[in-house]
This record gives sequence, structure tokens and C-alpha cells, in this order.
Amino acid sequence: MTSLSALLNPFRGMSTRARALRGTGFTILNVGGRDFLRLLANLVLTRLLFPEAFGLMALTQVFIYGLQTFSDVGIHTMLIQHKRGGERVFLDTLWTMQIIRGVILWVGACALAFPAAYIYDQPLLTVLLPIAALSLFIEGFKTTKEAEANREITIERVVVLRLCTQLAGLIVTALLAYWLRSVWALVAGTLVASVMRVIVMHMVLPGKSNRLHWDWAIVKETLTFGFFIFLSTGASFLINMGNRIILGAYLPIAVFGVLNIAIMLGAAPGQISRAIAQTVIFPLYRIKPAQQSTDNQRNLFRARRMVALMSMGMCAVLAILGVWVVDVLYDPRYALAGPMIVLIALRGILISPFVGAQEALIGNGDSKRHFYLNGSMAALQLSIIFAGITWFGVAGALIAPAVANLLLYPMRARFISRYAAWDIKGDLMLMTLGLVLVLAISWFNWDALLLAFDLNLLQ
Repeated sequence: MTSLSALLNPFRGMSTRARALRGTGFTILNVGGRDFLRLLANLVLTRLLFPEAFGLMALTQVFIYGLQTFSDVGIHTMLIQHKRGGERVFLDTLWTMQIIRGVILWVGACALAFPAAYIYDQPLLTVLLPIAALSLFIEGFKTTKEAEANREITIERVVVLRLCTQLAGLIVTALLAYWLRSVWALVAGTLVASVMRVIVMHMVLPGKSNRLHWDWAIVKETLTFGFFIFLSTGASFLINMGNRIILGAYLPIAVFGVLNIAIMLGAAPGQISRAIAQTVIFPLYRIKPAQQSTDNQRNLFRARRMVALMSMGMCAVLAILGVWVVDVLYDPRYALAGPMIVLIALRGILISPFVGAQEALIGNGDSKRHFYLNGSMAALQLSIIFAGITWFGVAGALIAPAVANLLLYPMRARFISRYAAWDIKGDLMLMTLGLVLVLAISWFNWDALLLAFDLNLLQ
């Protein structure tokens, strides 16, 4: 009992270290729990629905995610990073801006429905996209209390509520899938989860409720700061969704549905590490700037290295077991997801050393260089995706992010070194370890990788 108490002592209290440790633990719980629930639902839904339903929903989500990112003017970032992030007038003005943005996003989704249906030759998108995009309108009303908790790295209650509402939404989705046996079950479940999350967060999280308010000075400052955030998140959309946008036009809809299941499983370690970077390391750059002291720098480097090693370890395990996991959990229609998971996990190993580095820019309010880096990454990655598809098929598109990250390392290093955030020793150590792991696991899973490089998948 005494040893357990001693083990938990570092997590107690309100010191920056204790909050960072708790924040890391609850971020892992949040992303890990979210992905576990999604996997559980996926195992049920793949037995009730056909791969085409997942392909249609994946295309819909690409457009919804695109609208979200291409319209981001830095509201959430301002709430966390700005010195006035705790003032009521500031919070309520940004909340009002968020609502207006949600309305505009839904209108934009309606306008995109017909072009999307034509481009991908899926007539159902004309109805599916506007209805699914109601989630954008609903989430425009989410409370700023979530961002306030993130700002102070006190996300424990937020995580528990998110998981509870997600579980409720997944139960609704499964019941509707059993009844409807169509993609509409996925849409309805998403909307129910959005409504529940917004209502529960408003009611349960501590703090004052938001009210409509408009302060032109705050709006102007947000839009000025958010200009490069807007450009940067647009680039982030192309980085995160570029391969799906392109492959969605190349692949049969059933194969595209299988690919998205592989991405859901294979990208989980990367999502966990990026979430830790955004919810813990990003606020730490504001609270304990690396350029302020060598102690701060050393602690930030240590935190980044720990997150990177954790990410590489999870990716390595997934790369080794990916084919086996799919064979055990899914029926033969989804067997191709196994080799794809292996490739995505290997890509994750190579990207892991860079987790948390770019947060140094936005943590210091440098939205301009943050955009320059993201814009360059998007342009380079899309070019590699097109070349990769031509030469290596689906596999060429999946490995593009790793190649782009490695090629842009000098640019990233130059930018973050302005804020004493370039950990050259740690980066070299982690990149070397990552390369060794990739070579060893590739040899172990060579037959599966050959299947992922099959050019016939595009036909």
C-alpha cells in the first residue's frame, strides 16, 4: 500500500509536473479508450453492414473534416494560448464566433454535396453529406470549458465525459445498424453522439456557462492571429486526408472502406502521441518556455522523447501483429486491412521522432512559421502521394507522410531552434532506432508488405 502511494505521489497536487503527468495519463485513456470503443463498434458493425457503407461514410467524413480544418481561424488555439484565455468576455466572444462558424460550415456542406457526388460517382452523397454535416452545426455550441481545462492541463473530467458520451453514441449506432442495415445508421449515431457531448459538457463541467457576446476588438485580434492558423489547418487537412482524397478516386468503394478500417487501427498510436503533444506539450511550451531556462528546455526534451518512444513502441507492436489482429477480429472480406496496417504502423515509427516538435511554434504564438511548415509539408506530401501511387499503388500513398517528414526535417529544425526547442541529440537517436525497427519488422512481415504493394488494388 505504501509503495502504491509512493508511486502515485508524482501525480498528485497542482504542480506543473503533476498536471502534465495526469494530463498524459488521461490523454492516453482518452485516445486509447476512444479507439477501443471504435474498434468494438467496428467489430459489430462490420458484421451488420457491408464494406461499401464504410466507404461512403469515409468519403463523407473527408468532406466534413475538410470543412472543419479549412475554416479554422484559431479559436481553440486562442483559448489555450492567449493571456486573456480566462476572461469571461474573451471566452464568450470566441464561443459566439464558434457558433457562427458552425452555421457557415453546415451551409458549406450543403453546397458541396452535389459536386462531391459527381466527383466520386456516389449519388447518395447529395443527401448523406448535408445530414451528416449537421454535426458541425451542433458542435458549434460546445462549451469553452473544454478548452479552459486543456489550457490548465486539467482534462480528467473532460476525458471521462467524452468516453461516456461516445459509448452511448456507439450503442445507438449499433442498434440502428441492426435495424436499418445501411450507412444511415452510422450517420444517425454520429449525430446522437454530438448532441449528447455538447449537452453533457455544458451541464457537468465546472465553471460559468457561456453566453452570447460580441467584442469587435477580440474578434479582430482572433482573426488576425487566426489568418495563418486558417492557412495552416487547411494544409493540415491535406496532410491528414490527402491520401484518402486521392485514393477515394482511384479505389473501388469496397476497397476504400477496407482501407479506412486499416487507417483506424494502424493510425491509433500516432493519434495517441499527437493528442499528448496537443493537450500536454503544447500548454507546457506556454507555461514553461524552453528559451526561458535550461531546466525548462531539458524537461521539454525529456517529455518529447518519452512520448516519441512510447509511440514507436506501440507502432512496432502493431506492425508485428497487424495481420494476425485482422485475421482474428474480422471476416475474410476485410483481410486486406492486415497488410495495410503493417505499412501504416511502419510509417508511424518513422514519424514518431518528430512528435511534439512543431508545438513549439504555436506555443510561442508563431502561427506564421507554423503555416510555412504545414504548407510545405502538404505540398511535398501530395506530390509524393501522386508519384507513389503511380509506382507503388496504395502502398506508395500510405508511406508518403514518412518520406515528407524526413525531407522537411531541416526546415522544422531551423524554425523551432528560434525557441530553443531543437533536440538534435534526441532526434538523431530516435531516428536511428526507428530505422532499425522498420528494417527488422519489414523483414519479419515481408509477405504482407508485398500484398500492400499490389498495383491490382487500383483496378
